[in-house]
Amino acid sequence: MSIHNLSSLKVNKTKVFISVFLMLFILQISYSQTSVLVVRGGHPYDTPDFENMCNSLDGVNVDLVLDAHFKSMKLDKFKKYDAVLFLNQNKYYEETARTKKLYTDLTNEGVGLVFLHFTLSSQPNWDGYHDIVGGKWFLGKFTPDKAKRSTYFIDLEVDVKVLDKKHPVTKGLKDFTMTDVFYGNIHMESEIHPLLGSDNPDLAPIAWTQKYNNSKVVYIMPGYSKKAFENPSYKKLVSNALKYVGK
Repeated sequence: MSIHNLSSLKVNKTKVFISVFLMLFILQISYSQTSVLVVRGGHPYDTPDFENMCNSLDGVNVDLVLDAHFKSMKLDKFKKYDAVLFLNQNKYYEETARTKKLYTDLTNEGVGLVFLHFTLSSQPNWDGYHDIVGGKWFLGKFTPDKAKRSTYFIDLEVDVKVLDKKHPVTKGLKDFTMTDVFYGNIHMESEIHPLLGSDNPDLAPIAWTQKYNNSKVVYIMPGYSKKAFENPSYKKLVSNALKYVGK
């Protein structure tokens, strides 16, 4: 074999090796990503900024759907997802039996669930939903006793404190400051594990986790405005939460 042919053979082998290496590298990245369905709608929020945040979360691939689409999905469609991220709300009508079953079936299947912000005030007449989320924001319309009604604080700057520094959801997070809408005087299930809090006595815990049936569940109170969606610590918190519940 001539020197020219030997050189060509070496070059071809190198090209094959590089191609295989790149393919394996791409596959590894793909498999290491957490696959997430993002469900949103039913309440105003800074829409483009939320979607931009979702598409830029570290280690997360998302499909974004509206609440109505989510409610029409069959259970087997969720097999491709490790977790579901909710920024949706329904406080105007009684939820259908099919939708109630869908939420419960997801927890039976062990799909990870992360709820943001105003999801806490959704489904005011369905206690089973709030059992899943781990808490409830009491709407005035559905709460005759004024002392039991929940409160909210618009455009409030809060010094967020990491309560559990060893939990996977708070990994890499230090105490941080952020501005968004926050809640007070809410109900929380006794089984929840608080992750984030603050020194503000009017505010409830800012994030918590629990297990419901076979699913890991995380609730994060902020999630309304551009100021939240562009906050690096908040983005890391949401990314960590999705990876944690999706394992």
